Amino acid sequence: MHDLPDWSRRTFVATALLGTGSAAGCLARGQEASETETSTGCLDDWLADANGYEGVIERYGPDDEPTVTVGDSLGTDHGAAAFGPVAVRVPPGATVTWEWSGHGDRANVVALDDSFASGDPVASHGHTFSHTFEEHGTYRYVSEPSRDEGMRGAVVVADPPSSDYPAVDAWLAGVEIYDGTVVDWRGHSSPIVTVGSAEGESEFTFSPPAARVSTGTTVRWVWTGGPHQISFEDADIGSAVETEPGVQFEHTFEESGVYRYACAPHHSLGAKGAIVVE
Repeated sequence: MHDLPDWSRRTFVATALLGTGSAAGCLARGQEASETETSTGCLDDWLADANGYEGVIERYGPDDEPTVTVGDSLGTDHGAAAFGPVAVRVPPGATVTWEWSGHGDRANVVALDDSFASGDPVASHGHTFSHTFEEHGTYRYVSEPSRDEGMRGAVVVADPPSSDYPAVDAWLAGVEIYDGTVVDWRGHSSPIVTVGSAEGESEFTFSPPAARVSTGTTVRWVWTGGPHQISFEDADIGSAVETEPGVQFEHTFEESGVYRYACAPHHSLGAKGAIVVE
């Protein structure tokens, strides 16, 4: 089994490098992070008191259409005074849409730096507000009526991870643990990809999400639980849906190319990976 590299850290650790606007010691919109600006305090402190926040920043790629629910009450004890997801990461130029659930009290969406605002609080089911984020940075926002009760959120605007393989980057843009690293397994005789949960990661991830192997290499996928499945986009390769820990699936890659795959049941949750064969 291979040791997990730095890409396996949670997304909020990496995004903290981007800083936040209008907080002491944090970056303003449009500024670049320096090596000294590595404190996680800015964003972590803001999200620590946010209703519904469980330590995950949902990541979206250039082709995604991120939507945040206003009045989210799933799995929490705060009524409907929450945004869901609480924090999102999007690329520059992305449009985020907030959609009211109709649950809870009247609410609105107001950025602390006044860069966007939805207007007066409303409680109408299906009401929407959208904003396009052009500049890098972290945008903190609240619902004014429930601000003191923890109804707050954040939008992190950052470039998608990049590697030497654009097809891999585009495919994995929305995968939380992908940071542009393509693990080099050339020369390894039996590389292993973990299917499902691993320490510090979502149960809907492949670990590592991207790897590079030599032609003729047999890659083995090992399940930690399920239900999960493997289905390739670029070749007739795939497994059955499996639920038991320890189940294995393997394939020998005889031809060079980029092979993209996903877990079909959890494709929309970021359960995607890629194998580069050279």
